[in-house]
Amino acid sequence: MSALAPQGPAAGRSGGAPGTGPGGGVGAPARGALGWLEAHPAPPIVAAIAVGFAVGALAPEAGAAPDALPFGLIALAITVTLAGVPLAAVGRTVLDKRFLSALLLLSVVVGPLLTLVLSRIVFRDPDLQLGLLLMLLAPGVGLIVGVVRRAGGDAEALFAAAPIMLLVQAVTVPGLLILFTLSDGFLALDVSGLPPVILATIIGPALAISALQLIGERATPVQTALRAVNRWTVPATAVAAGTVAAVFTPRAAERIDLLVAVAPLFGVYLIVMTPLGILIGTAFSLSIGGVRSLTFAGAARNGLLVLPIAAAFEEGFELVPLVVVLGMAIEVIGLGIYRLLVPSLTSQSRGAYSRD
Repeated sequence: MSALAPQGPAAGRSGGAPGTGPGGGVGAPARGALGWLEAHPAPPIVAAIAVGFAVGALAPEAGAAPDALPFGLIALAITVTLAGVPLAAVGRTVLDKRFLSALLLLSVVVGPLLTLVLSRIVFRDPDLQLGLLLMLLAPGVGLIVGVVRRAGGDAEALFAAAPIMLLVQAVTVPGLLILFTLSDGFLALDVSGLPPVILATIIGPALAISALQLIGERATPVQTALRAVNRWTVPATAVAAGTVAAVFTPRAAERIDLLVAVAPLFGVYLIVMTPLGILIGTAFSLSIGGVRSLTFAGAARNGLLVLPIAAAFEEGFELVPLVVVLGMAIEVIGLGIYRLLVPSLTSQSRGAYSRD
């Protein structure tokens, strides 16, 4: 899951529609060290992942760490991240229908088609293919709000669509994964370990945060606590991803060099999705802010949310979580570049934007 836009919990804050911050906004960014991390997530996340790979390579005994360590940290990071997504406001947020339609087209149709093409490049290496599909099929909408805001995008529209996109992802990711791998024998994999992992690291945290957000609608201290927790999204994501890299690098030592083959594909995805996002946003007559938000949403992936799934596959697929972790590192670097380029590209476009 992208950690580029940790926000305060948004369900039903006073002064605005459910799913918005005080006064109807999406909440003010944190200040101090945590505020800097929100604005610059790439350095801590990339550094943590690099250190994790180094530790795993230099200290092979890290591979003997109990699975409870990486899975526990992933669950914690997911909980912290979901604290900023208005899960309890599903069906009550004011959605921009044109923006949501464009977002669904880009994330459920266009992005997956590009992912399918890229995945065929590494189809001879099932673990690389599986990791690539998991990473690129999971849209990261809602967790890039901070970067979108700083790039002049429509953060409100993106924030309101976040819970809808998470629900859509729960259906489309497994469905598309099965569809795209029917001819590659993935259905024969032993996935008996996935249900308890998904329950403990994804469904459990989502239900807990939803309950707390509902309580927070009537209890300001709970609301405040969720906002405070969510500001730790970047550090929590960095620690979880770095730990996965450290634990699984020794376990996949014999195939670790294959990561070189999949790394450029993440970069290609980011590059190709840039003009596609701008073109689709223009075709739907979105405002210039909406086009920027859509472009970021098309590129952002939900690596953190699929990381526990990647780490729970059977023996022989230890490289899968490393592919996802590598994709997370490349993503945060790429979206940092997006933040510099997308405002300029959309400003220079001659598309027929609607009024901002």
